[in-house]
Amino acid sequence: NLFSSCLNINTSSTLTEKHDIVILSSPGNHVHKHCTEFTSTSCVPCVDSTFLDEPNGLMKCAPCSSCDSGENLGLRVKQPCTSQSDDFCEPLEGYFCWFSNKNGCKIAQKHRSCKPGHYISHTGTTSTDTVCSDCTGDTYSDGSLAACRSHTR
Repeated sequence: NLFSSCLNINTSSTLTEKHDIVILSSPGNHVHKHCTEFTSTSCVPCVDSTFLDEPNGLMKCAPCSSCDSGENLGLRVKQPCTSQSDDFCEPLEGYFCWFSNKNGCKIAQKHRSCKPGHYISHTGTTSTDTVCSDCTGDTYSDGSLAACRSHTR
């Protein structure tokens, strides 16, 4: 049944209180028509790249995020959007996640490049940036090395 995806939530805290019944749509559905004196609330599924991940009283589903939209966000889809969940995004190779939430990475940043005279002391991962350190003494690096090298004489 198209209109059966609703939940009855009893909002009273004791049996002696007046009972107020709130009708919420279940995850993956939104309210099609709120109840009236003569009809009950009807709910319908989210469609066309929209979702709702919690019980709700909303008339519209939320649009799915796009991991690869905009100006080179450095993200890819790990799990695609469903009617009950948003796209789950992860960083591309060479990027790390700078900001995330329950739906995965939202903002990725390109790993830092080390400058000449510095070496890569910690290679960047999907959750951390590259760490560069100074070469000391009579050593050098073009910035792409994992350790500084001694000058040859």
